[in-house]
Amino acid sequence: MKTSNSTSVRDRRPRAGHAAVWQARLIMLVMINIAQLWILAATVEAALARHYSVLLPLVIASGICFLITLSIIKWWRPTSRKKTSTGYVREDR
Repeated sequence: MKTSNSTSVRDRRPRAGHAAVWQARLIMLVMINIAQLWILAATVEAALARHYSVLLPLVIASGICFLITLSIIKWWRPTSRKKTSTGYVREDR
């Protein structure tokens, strides 16, 4: 007999759609991280070559990558189809 407080293993597993969203988020974060490392290498190379006019656009590009990363981590979450009008997720009964 199943009580209302117990959850089965099937209930705890993420749905296929949720797993796809998490994988997409991870792939996007990795791609942005690689781009940011590339920008860092270009910044160091420009600084060592004393091309200071290039540094400001590279720093701005790195900041944009950082803001995109924050937005992906903070706001891009899979949504539930069981939301109420107030935004709370309705539990199965």
